[in-house]
Amino acid sequence: MNITPKQVGRFVTWGIVAAGVFLVVAFLVIVQPGGGGVLGSVKTSDGSEYVVEQRCNWSIEPYTVSFYMRSPDGNWGSCYIDHEATRWKDVEVTFDEAANEIVVTEQGIRRASLDRTTNMFWFDNGSINQEAEAPQGEGAPAFVSR
Repeated sequence: MNITPKQVGRFVTWGIVAAGVFLVVAFLVIVQPGGGGVLGSVKTSDGSEYVVEQRCNWSIEPYTVSFYMRSPDGNWGSCYIDHEATRWKDVEVTFDEAANEIVVTEQGIRRASLDRTTNMFWFDNGSINQEAEAPQGEGAPAFVSR
């Protein structure tokens, strides 16, 4: 059986096409792009607002997850949670009144918290476990009306 150069060319071309399709499907299955928006929020009785937002990066670093906070009639501030996150699901933002703490859970796992007494923000994104003074930056969440 003789294999012609034309047949080799077809084989290589179809191999490249198949690998490309595999990579696209793998990206869509693993990253599940497009799920941006508010994942959870809570408003306390004093009028303070807290929001967790996820934004699809459409890159190898799938999602950015951020925490936003605003006191009544104040400006929005933000805190970093993750910029290489997979798609977050089942997010809850709750206010523990006894501890004066905002708690963020994702799929039942505690991921972040804000101690409203000390204004310290803690997060654990699986790679980084850190605490810092809040807010770390300014700016409103993209998906929340101002």
